[in-house]
Amino acid sequence: MKFIVAPEIFEKLPNMYVGIVVAHGIDNRQKYSEIDRLLEKYEQLAQQNFAGVNVKERPEIIPYREAFR
Repeated sequence: MKFIVAPEIFEKLPNMYVGIVVAHGIDNRQKYSEIDRLLEKYEQLAQQNFAGVNVKERPEIIPYREAFR
């Protein structure tokens, strides 16, 4: 697997950080109830934090939207 970030992205987003997690021993064909539970928990938390907010207009989101246009 190869993960490439074009240099132009860093020109537009000089403070961007990229992280990659490699999980050995995880079979993506299986269900992992603990992972599902954590994803659901944080999805709900994100929905609560952004309820009634136009995320597209958030100052911390705008540079990313513009860079990936």
